[in-house]
Amino acid sequence: MSSIKSCNSQRARFALFASFLELFGIKLIIMPNVKFYYFPLKALGESVRLLLAYGGQDFEDNRISEEDWPAFKPSTPFGQMPVLEIDGKAYAQSFALSRYLGRKYGLSGANAEEDLEIDQNVDFVNDVRAKAATVEYEADAELKAKKHAEFSKDVYPALLEKLDEIIKKNNGHIAVGKLTWADFVFAGMFDYLKVMLQVPDLEKKYPSFQKVVDAVYSQPKLQTYIKKAPKTEF
Repeated sequence: MSSIKSCNSQRARFALFASFLELFGIKLIIMPNVKFYYFPLKALGESVRLLLAYGGQDFEDNRISEEDWPAFKPSTPFGQMPVLEIDGKAYAQSFALSRYLGRKYGLSGANAEEDLEIDQNVDFVNDVRAKAATVEYEADAELKAKKHAEFSKDVYPALLEKLDEIIKKNNGHIAVGKLTWADFVFAGMFDYLKVMLQVPDLEKKYPSFQKVVDAVYSQPKLQTYIKKAPKTEF
């Protein structure tokens, strides 16, 4: 508690100093105090971590274990993660957080229609994930195997072909033919998507998917985070 008070006191003094400098036409940018909470996975949280790193924002990366989750859950806005805390206020919903950071760091559309296309295509990517999740999280092993066989034949191919078509049309990106926060969403969840679909070599059949991932992970701004981030399966 004393450390929190000390931190708040330091920030208050810095803000006062910044106000003083503004009297002389000197402006200082005060970076917000940012904390991120998610499981020790990439899944639906990695896009936020990647976007924060891209934006040069220092953040406290809190990876909540399965054992600690029940105690932490009541403190979240909707009883779920990820959660992004900015100067003490908590915000939730993976895509809302990614959209916010995308706008903040210049990774959104050039106009309302481009933003609509980005949202549309991110929702489609999530549709693919959600379809696969209904199979992966099926508790009955026999039914799970049956559903996976059915979906692999009748559902996944059409969805993945459409996604492949979208990416090729957009020059190796998810939307609007350029790097946007949508690419960070896809790249961040790609390993998770492969697990959900039970296709570990998905990028071999759809090389365009790997192009999106590479477009994100090759960004110079991300290299420090990538090197220090814990290795996870998905």
